[in-house]
Amino acid sequence: MQFFLLWLTVILIAVAAYLAFLWWHPRKRSRFQVRLTSLFLLFSLLPTVPLIFVVSTLATDTADVLLVPEVESAFVQAIAAIKLQSENTGKKFIHSTVREQITPELLASWGFDYYAVWQKQSDSTRTMFAATHSARLPTDSSFQIKEVWGQTGSSLSTIVRGDSMLGHCRVWSPRSENEMALVGFALAPEVLSAKEQLTQTLRVYNSLSLIKERVLQEQVIWGAAIAVIGVLCLLSVFVARKMSHVLSRPIDDLISVTNQVAAGDLNAQSAAQAKDEIRQLVEAFNTMIRDLRVNREKLLAAERLAAWREVARQVSHEIKNPLTPIQLALYRLKQRLPESMVAQEAVRESLQSIEEELASFKHLAEEFSSFARLPRAELKPENLNEIVQATAHLYEADSRARLELQLAPELPACVLDREQIKRLLNNLIKNAMEACANQNAVIRIATNRVDQKVRLEISDNGPGLSAEARTHLFEPNFTTKRGGSGLGLVMVKRIVEEHGAVIEVDSEVGKGTRFVIKFAIDAKRFLARA
Repeated sequence: MQFFLLWLTVILIAVAAYLAFLWWHPRKRSRFQVRLTSLFLLFSLLPTVPLIFVVSTLATDTADVLLVPEVESAFVQAIAAIKLQSENTGKKFIHSTVREQITPELLASWGFDYYAVWQKQSDSTRTMFAATHSARLPTDSSFQIKEVWGQTGSSLSTIVRGDSMLGHCRVWSPRSENEMALVGFALAPEVLSAKEQLTQTLRVYNSLSLIKERVLQEQVIWGAAIAVIGVLCLLSVFVARKMSHVLSRPIDDLISVTNQVAAGDLNAQSAAQAKDEIRQLVEAFNTMIRDLRVNREKLLAAERLAAWREVARQVSHEIKNPLTPIQLALYRLKQRLPESMVAQEAVRESLQSIEEELASFKHLAEEFSSFARLPRAELKPENLNEIVQATAHLYEADSRARLELQLAPELPACVLDREQIKRLLNNLIKNAMEACANQNAVIRIATNRVDQKVRLEISDNGPGLSAEARTHLFEPNFTTKRGGSGLGLVMVKRIVEEHGAVIEVDSEVGKGTRFVIKFAIDAKRFLARA
């Protein structure tokens, strides 16, 4: 017990020193490892130490109760009594009978199976007399009488015949200085069984006594207990260290990525390898950063759009103010100039140029004004095919391009703002016509249903767009047309967003351009929002 308590104290002091070192160590999350190690040690040692005391006490008490020295002595005396009884019976026969009187019948009356006498002659011995009553026991001619000459003793062996066993007892004793006698007989089965059981029990008792002496008295059990506690402490430290590393690495990575996000880098993503809940945390964190990036891009786009709308409102106002007086002045100038001067080609061309530029300024002012006051969409169920047909009807007489309609029959209704969708179609058709000028322009407008969305496609066979142009296509003040305001596609993008739709652009230089807009069929969602 003292040995156990001494080494237990040493182990606990070593563990406490290790935990104190970790607690004050400057490495990150070492205190987390201390808490984890302490928890593992608590759960492993708290039940183990009392269990060791209980088991050792029970083992010691049980050994003291069962392994009493008097029990071993009783077993030995019982086995010796069986042997002594057999030996005394044989000795009595050997010394109380005369060789000449020994007959098989006499052997049978004593319960013996055979009898033999040896006489010593010079340096050899020879059998002088032998009698046999029964053949159930071998006379055992191999018995070496020389080895026991002059001694009194006995031996007991077991003969196995089929499923039965027979005890073979031999007793020898000197009849005189030159003669030795041997008598053999069979033991009763119950005597043989009792002797075997006593021998087996004594063997087990001796083994238990040896265990008690070496394990309990020599404190081997306490040494084994100390070894178990030491292994548990090492396992607790190792598992806690491993788990703290597994848990802290993803957390360290998340902290690093958080610092990057705090510095404004919303492209940062955590690449930590983790499992189970920690993996879900990392995935949720990365999703949050992506959402932040998307929301920031949307916010910046909204801020730019709001700024451009304010600029457009002011520019439209500033353009419209002088347009009316200029137009009136031009009208008066044409009225008051002599006809001879108006008839001159140079004057006529100048006046026409002024009128065209004024018309261009007026159109620009109207575009800025439309962009600035674009109202919020009023959504309600509409048939997209009817809106497309009504808009395309306006361009039937336009010779700049040929419109082809491929409208899917029984198209489901979508929640739309009819006027804004018309404005969207007008902008896209006009852009296509202006892009396809001076060539056989074909503009195709198609509708169909794909899953839970209605797809509107507007394509042309114009010159197409470069990759750089596609990148800036929906930005204010970006245009590929001479004299364009750069606001048409911005209004298209805003109308698409107001409808909760998605717009895609597919274009390649020399192969035309295709706009694809996908409207949701979920009317309840957008009607509730509207």
